[in-house]
Amino acid sequence: MKNFLSKKKIAILSLALAMVTSTSFAAKKEPVQNWTKSQTRDGYSLIRNPGGKDLGIADGSDVQILTVKGFAFKDLNRNGKLDNFEDWRLTPQKRAEDLANQLSIEEIAGLMLYSAHQRKLAPELNDEQIKMLRDDHVRTVLNADIGASVETTVRWNNALQAFAESLPFGIPANTSADPRNDARSAGAYQPTKANVSKWPNNLGLAATFDPEIVRQFGKIQAKEYRLMGIGTGLSPQMDLATDPRWTRNYGTFGEDPALSRDMARANVDGGQSTYENGEDIGWGALSLNQMMKHFPGDCVGEGGREAHSKYGKYGIYLGNGLSTQLIPFVDGAMNLDGKTGSASAAMMSYSIAWSEDGKYGDLVGSAYSKYKIDLLRNKYKFDGVICTDWCVTWNTDRNLSMAWGVENDNEAHRHYLALMAGVDQFGGNNAIQPVLEAYQMGVAEHGEKFMDKRFRQSATRLLRNIFQIGLFENPYLDVARSVREVGNPSDKEAGFQAQLKSIVMLKNENNAIHLPTNRKKPTVYVPMIFRPEQRVKAFNSYSKAEWFLPLEIEVAKQYFNIVTDTVGELTGVDKDGNPMATVNDIRRLSPDQMAEVDFMLPIIDNPINAGNQFDGLGFDQEKQEFIPLSLQYSPYVANSDAVRKQSIANDPGENRSYFGKSAKIINATDLDGVRHAYDCANLSGRKIPVVTLIHALKPMVFSEIEPLSDAILVGYGVSDAAYFEILAGRFEPQGLLPMQQPKDMEAVEKQLGDIPRDMECYKDSVGHVYDFGYGLNWSGVISDSRTAKYKVPVISGDSDSKKKK
Repeated sequence: MKNFLSKKKIAILSLALAMVTSTSFAAKKEPVQNWTKSQTRDGYSLIRNPGGKDLGIADGSDVQILTVKGFAFKDLNRNGKLDNFEDWRLTPQKRAEDLANQLSIEEIAGLMLYSAHQRKLAPELNDEQIKMLRDDHVRTVLNADIGASVETTVRWNNALQAFAESLPFGIPANTSADPRNDARSAGAYQPTKANVSKWPNNLGLAATFDPEIVRQFGKIQAKEYRLMGIGTGLSPQMDLATDPRWTRNYGTFGEDPALSRDMARANVDGGQSTYENGEDIGWGALSLNQMMKHFPGDCVGEGGREAHSKYGKYGIYLGNGLSTQLIPFVDGAMNLDGKTGSASAAMMSYSIAWSEDGKYGDLVGSAYSKYKIDLLRNKYKFDGVICTDWCVTWNTDRNLSMAWGVENDNEAHRHYLALMAGVDQFGGNNAIQPVLEAYQMGVAEHGEKFMDKRFRQSATRLLRNIFQIGLFENPYLDVARSVREVGNPSDKEAGFQAQLKSIVMLKNENNAIHLPTNRKKPTVYVPMIFRPEQRVKAFNSYSKAEWFLPLEIEVAKQYFNIVTDTVGELTGVDKDGNPMATVNDIRRLSPDQMAEVDFMLPIIDNPINAGNQFDGLGFDQEKQEFIPLSLQYSPYVANSDAVRKQSIANDPGENRSYFGKSAKIINATDLDGVRHAYDCANLSGRKIPVVTLIHALKPMVFSEIEPLSDAILVGYGVSDAAYFEILAGRFEPQGLLPMQQPKDMEAVEKQLGDIPRDMECYKDSVGHVYDFGYGLNWSGVISDSRTAKYKVPVISGDSDSKKKK
C-alpha cells in the first residue's frame, strides 16, 4: 500500500508538472500571425494584413513588426510595444494626439516647416534633402520638379520615405505639388512633363459650368498625385476673381460666388475622398489633402496689382466685399458633400487688408493677421492646417521676401507673430532655428506650459493630415504600377473632353466654324507673333526676343495645311551680344501669296502687361512710378474721371495713383497679326473668314479684336488639339464665359475690384453682350440648365449662399 501511494503521488506530481510545463510553453508561443510579408522590386517589403491595413517597410529598416490579435503593426518608435499612434485601428485624430505628445519641441518645430521648392529629383536624395529631414526634422516637402518622369518621381519618393522611416518615430514625408495638370502653361503654373492627364486650368474648368467635371478632375488628379507620392495638393486656388486685371485670374474658378463655391466644393470633394466601387469611403489610399488658397481671397489689390510684390501688397475693399470673397472657402471647400467634410488645409494670402480705422485688423500680411485667421479658425470653425504662403517670414535682404507689414522685424520674431496669430506651418522654410527661437519668445511671454500646448496643437493638425491618407502604414509605391496608371488613356481622354467642353465660342458669323462638309484639309494662314526680351530679376532668368509660330506645328498639320510669315535678318542683339529678333524683322505674307487660303487663323494671347508677379506688375522700374494695368493691346493712358488721383492704400508719404500714366503691353503686335489677316482677307476678292483663337488668362477688351474677326474661340489653359477639334467641326462648342469682358478700360476703372459682376460689358457687332455666362454653340446663344442655374443675380456673403444638404 505504501508503494502504491507513493506511485500515486508520483503520478499526480508528474501530471501537475506536465500541466505547468504545458502552460509555460503556451505562454511563450508566438502570437497567431495572419499577415504575410513579400519582397518588392522597389526597395521595400509589402505586408498584407487581411481584414486590416497593408503595411510597407523599407529594405534594411530597423523598424520591427508587432503582431497583435493576428494583425501586423509597425513599431515606429522602437519601444517594443504598440502605441496608439502606431495602431491603424484608431482614428487619425487620436493617433495624431498620441504622437504629438511624444515628440520633442524640436521635432514639432520641424513639422512646422514646409520645404522650399525641390527641383531636379533623382532616385536618391541629395545632401540638402538629407539634412532637412535629419537635422531640421522637415516632413512636408514641396516637389516642384515638373521635368521629372513618373518613374524618377516615384523612385525619389521611395528613397525619401525610406530615409524618413530610419529616423526616430519614422514619421513619413508628406510631399506636395502646385497644380501641374494644365494642358498649357499659365503664369506660375507650369504643366509637368510627366505623363499625366491634361486639363484646362481652373478658369477653364469654371467655363464648363459643370461641377461634375471638376469633381472628376479632383478624383483623377488625386489618383495621379498619390501614385507619384504626392500627399497634398497646394490647390485648389479659389480666390474670387473680382478684378479683371489680376494676373492670377487663370488659377481661379472665376468671379461668380455661386459658381466658384460649387466648383471649389466639387474639386475638394473629388480630391479628398477615396472611392470604392463608386462609393465615397472618406479618407483612404487615393485621398489627397487639399490646401484651399489663398484665404480670404487675394484678388483685391488696388489697381488689380498682385501681392507677390511690394507694389501690390495692399488689398482694398471698396465695396465692402470681404464676406462675398469668403464664399468659395466657407460655403464651398469647408462645406463638402463628401465624407471628409472640409478641406484639410488652408493657405493664407499675401496681402494686407487696408483700413484706416482698424476694421480689418492690423496692417500686416494675412499670415500675421489675427483678424483674418480668427475669421477662419474661430468664426468659421476651421480646424485644419493653416499654412503661410511662401517666403513671408524671410528677411528683406533675400530676393523673394514677402513679409508685408513686418518688413523691419527679424525672422525669428516673424515666426512668433505668425504662431500667435494662429499659423501652423511656414511655407518655403527649411531651417528649424527661427521656429525654436520663436518658441523661446513665447515661453518668455506666456510661459512654457502655454507654448508647449500651442506647439502640440499644431503638431496634431499636421500629423493628422499624414495619418488620414495612410502614409504611416505604407508610403511606398510600386514603380511599375505608377508608370502604368498615371496618365492612362482613359484619364487622358477625360481631361481632353474637359478641354473641349471649356472652350467658349464668342462669335461665329456666317457659320465660319461649322460641321465638316468635305474631307479636304483646309489651308490656313497663321500670323507669327512677337515677344520682346524679358528678365525676371527674382530668379535671375532671361529670355531673348523672338518671332515664332504660336502653335504646335506637328499637331496643326493633322488638321490644316499651314502657311505663315518669315523672319528676315535679325537686327537686334541679346544680352550676350548675339543676334536677336526685333519687332521690325518680320516679313508678313502678302495677299497674293494667300490664293489658296481657306481661312485666316490668328492665334493670340490676351494683352500681357510688362513685368511679372515677383518683380512687380503695375510699376515702371525705370521711371520708378506706378502705371496702370491694361486689358487692351492699344496704348492706354489712365486719364478718365474713373481713375483715382490719390491712392486709397499706401506706405507713409506715398501715392500709388497711376493717373495720367501709360500702360506697358508687351504683346501689342498680336493685334497687328489679326489686322494683317483681316486686311488680306478683304483684299483677296474672296470671302475668306478670319477665325481668331485666344489663349486667355483673364478678361480683355474685345473692341479691338471682335470687329476684325468672323469667329472667335477663347480657351483657358487648353491644348491646340482642343481648339482644332472645334475648328474642324468635330465638337460643338459649349463653354460659357466665367468672367465678364469689359466694354473698355473706363469700365474696368469703374468696377470696384472686390465685387463680382459689376462691370459694363462689351457688346459685339451683332448685339451679343460678352457677360458672365455667355457663349455660343452651332444654334446660337446657349441657354440651358447651366445658365438657368448660374446666370442669375449675384449672391453675396450676407445672403444664405450655402448649398442645402
